[in-house]
Amino acid sequence: MPMSQHRAALAAILVAVVAIFALSVVPATAAPTPPTNPIVAAATRYDGTWQGECWAFVKKMVFEATGQQMGFDYRQGYFDAGATEVTIANAQPGDIIQIARDSDSGPSADYPGLHNSIVVENLGGGLFKIIDSNQNFDGVVHRRDNYSPAASASRYGLDVHIYRIVAGSPARSAPSTAASAPAVSPPSPGQLLALGDKARVYTPGDVLNLRNGVGRDASVRATLAHGTPVTLLSGPTLNSGLMWVKVSTPAGDGWVAAEFLTKDAPVTPSSAGKVTPLLQYRSFIPLTAND
Repeated sequence: MPMSQHRAALAAILVAVVAIFALSVVPATAAPTPPTNPIVAAATRYDGTWQGECWAFVKKMVFEATGQQMGFDYRQGYFDAGATEVTIANAQPGDIIQIARDSDSGPSADYPGLHNSIVVENLGGGLFKIIDSNQNFDGVVHRRDNYSPAASASRYGLDVHIYRIVAGSPARSAPSTAASAPAVSPPSPGQLLALGDKARVYTPGDVLNLRNGVGRDASVRATLAHGTPVTLLSGPTLNSGLMWVKVSTPAGDGWVAAEFLTKDAPVTPSSAGKVTPLLQYRSFIPLTAND
């Protein structure tokens, strides 16, 4: 029996009602869950914006999220903010991946492959979702998937470290590594140090403060790892119970406590053929390297 026009209209209305009901019960797409780690949350707010070099961006995010102030050395700087190191397998959101050369991590370090990034997610197998700045040499913050720090480091012959920084952590010294802790002999009893001498920092398992002036009250310009080469520029000056000398270092010129230097090169005579020693040690007295 053919359907009347009245029945056809009712059927059409019924179909429309069913369609509308079906659409109404389709679950809405869930909004992305905001990151819970404070460092990731801080970095995400800058996604797509210009923030300059990776190092400056990471320092800014750490300070905004935790209040911890990183230092200037590319490795010790993390420990100045209370960082602890974790393995690639144990890395979690908010940890910071650094690719650098352990033997060349001073504030003036600049070479291919040097980079810092923030973990967004550990994908396993050595791969990560990260967020960083300047990955394309454009100073812009971007996200990246399937990032392999080990592969990036091996491409340039560099080292990988992963740091975790939380609010309230005390500053500490960077642990020694084979590359950053070269074999350096302690200062010899009675060693002579003269203007122009080449020397190395002797602070096994610790660092030496490079200061902007003489004495413990002078501000710290950088920290020098054990084995860092220096050249004497002037001195000595007695202050705070220590002898201070001005030195040239990879981190710039500054003053250090001379008790933590050991000469590693013969003195070059002046044109007059006479060298006047700056100071003479009778013995090496262990002190606190962070003087």
